[in-house]
Amino acid sequence: MASNLRSAALAGLVTFLLLGLATPVSAAAVRNRRDAAVSANDWDAVLQGNRGAECADLAVIFARGTFDQGNIGPWVGGPFREALASKTDVKIAVQGVSTGDYPADLAGYTKEGGSNSCAKSLGSAVQKYVSSCPDSKIAVWGWSQGAQCAHKALGELGNAAANVIALGVFGDPISVWQDTVDYPDVPKGTTLLSYCEQTTPDPLCTNPAEDFPQSPTAFIARLKAIWEEVDSTHMNDAQKEALGDLIIELPKQALSQLGQLATDIAQGHLRRWMLTPQHFWYGIDGKVKIAADDLVRLYKGQH
Repeated sequence: MASNLRSAALAGLVTFLLLGLATPVSAAAVRNRRDAAVSANDWDAVLQGNRGAECADLAVIFARGTFDQGNIGPWVGGPFREALASKTDVKIAVQGVSTGDYPADLAGYTKEGGSNSCAKSLGSAVQKYVSSCPDSKIAVWGWSQGAQCAHKALGELGNAAANVIALGVFGDPISVWQDTVDYPDVPKGTTLLSYCEQTTPDPLCTNPAEDFPQSPTAFIARLKAIWEEVDSTHMNDAQKEALGDLIIELPKQALSQLGQLATDIAQGHLRRWMLTPQHFWYGIDGKVKIAADDLVRLYKGQH
């Protein structure tokens, strides 16, 4: 009887999620918004060829993570931009990767090991910026799937690669992808700045703290339950809004890829799917401030 009850409960969850696939999510309508909490467009004047556009000393381009709103997102990109804005002794410009080129959906992460279109868009933006601002130094940055995009973009920079002083990544998942995806090497002259939450372990860049179910539907149910129980006390307003969206979007998009999830489980790649709260904490636990300090220190050390 207990087994029947569990089966019925699981069937109910699957039915609920399947219905969700056909239901529009209001958050989708605001993913491309130009809200300062989730978007950064400091490069626009240069990229659009505006006369009199100012070149930054240090130009940072950020690739957001899966499910993020705007072009940098509220979880890590927005707080990182704020941390960089506090560095008033260096003229810094921050730009997010185009939402038109990079949807930051789960498919780009699970099927491509980081969106290929994101990498091309990022590389194109850097080349265009450097062509107008040849003296600017560039930092290529990303979080989660955006970190994979940032790695891949190193192969899309052309001659602009000479201006790139840093590849910065938060929660970099490439260690669980390198057996199936070839990422470009970090070139000489570019410093890798990598941040991984280990105190409360981020399973995408260090060993997970708990075992997860090996059934695709049970795994999705467990992940959804973890997010429903998360403490939002230290989140800002944009992150709290994103939390509500994530609780819907994560299981919905995961359910649409049950076949891929089953394959990854069979091949020992379940860690790729462990998008737990710890993976989203870099904009909350102070890591973005440390990263901003490290980047500015690196820039100043070259001048």
